Amino acid sequence: MRSYRAQGPLPGFYHYYPGVPAVVGVRVEERVNFCPAVWNTGLSADPPLFGVSISPKRFTHGLLLKARRFSASFHPFGQKDLVHWLGSHSGREVDKGQAPHFLGHTGVPILEGAYAAYELELLEVHTFGDHDLFVGRVVAVWEEEGLLDEKGRPKPGLALLYYGKGLYGRPAEETFAP
Repeated sequence: MRSYRAQGPLPGFYHYYPGVPAVVGVRVEERVNFCPAVWNTGLSADPPLFGVSISPKRFTHGLLLKARRFSASFHPFGQKDLVHWLGSHSGREVDKGQAPHFLGHTGVPILEGAYAAYELELLEVHTFGDHDLFVGRVVAVWEEEGLLDEKGRPKPGLALLYYGKGLYGRPAEETFAP
């Protein structure tokens, strides 16, 4: 195993991948935008808090600050092309609101085809290095029950995984419980 001292940005910061991208949906007035964020995490079960890390360079960043509410949706492997397209184009240049979506209870856009989605109200924003962590309180949950198991987990082999730099995959369908 080789080693090197970390000085500045790492040449490849993907050792903790793959991750399940959360497609962040945001609407300001009539402008709708979607941005996949693989840097996402549950933060608390009670109250239910969820966070997404977004660079200030991203168009979505400014929209999130204005809207103060957003969605996070989780998609099956079959939607890899759409999720990749959303992550490869800037909302400054294309209208991502043309992607098939619906508006949730709070008016946030939710990308269609998800196996689960959250509607979130923005609680806090914290800067960590070159990204800001947007912490939201989950105010509504959407689930496609046929794609989830009895505990609400995505069925094995379903979730879209992101490995970094445009590489996508899916989990193996083999699972075990020790």
